[in-house]
Amino acid sequence: MLTYLATTDDKFASAKAQLESTEILRKRVRAKLFLASEGTVAERQAEAEISDETQAADDAYVSALREFESLKATRQRGDLIIEVWRSLEASRRRSGLQ
Repeated sequence: MLTYLATTDDKFASAKAQLESTEILRKRVRAKLFLASEGTVAERQAEAEISDETQAADDAYVSALREFESLKATRQRGDLIIEVWRSLEASRRRSGLQ
């Protein structure tokens, strides 16, 4: 598990960066489509929300979120395993067991 944690730092950082990037893209797509539309504010927002471009941006965001959260959960599980091991080792040392 230590090896996994040590070797996934860059992958975790890349997944976080991709998540942030897709969030920015989602906002830009909505803003661009809103500005290009005509009508009331509600109509312009609706047009921006239902476009294929917005759907694609949302799909990319969800995919990036899934990847990031999966890596995050696996790394947290690794941290937990290590913490449990440390606690058990400390208890073993206190009780004098070898």
